[in-house]
Amino acid sequence: MTHLPGHAWQDLKKELMEKWHELTENDLDSTRGNTHSIVDLLERKVGMRIEEASERFAEIASHYHLYEEPEEEDQAPVEPKEERTMELSPKTPSSRPDVLPKP
Repeated sequence: MTHLPGHAWQDLKKELMEKWHELTENDLDSTRGNTHSIVDLLERKVGMRIEEASERFAEIASHYHLYEEPEEEDQAPVEPKEERTMELSPKTPSSRPDVLPKP
């Protein structure tokens, strides 16, 4: 569920109301900027199929850079870690006379 930031939301609301006169400010405010609610509103009030409403809204919203995309960073390639293996060997009987081997 994506919510739109305040300043972009105000501009986007204006564009949506200009594009679809069926939408009122109250209608859009009731969505509280939730993208799924806006698409549902376009389906109900404007009569679009949900797929078309989703596409058209995404196209308009993309102009507002509403969705933060992670910036690509120059990262050094990760060196593969050397795998280490631990070998276990059976204990050898103790050479100390005070320690008796277990039966």
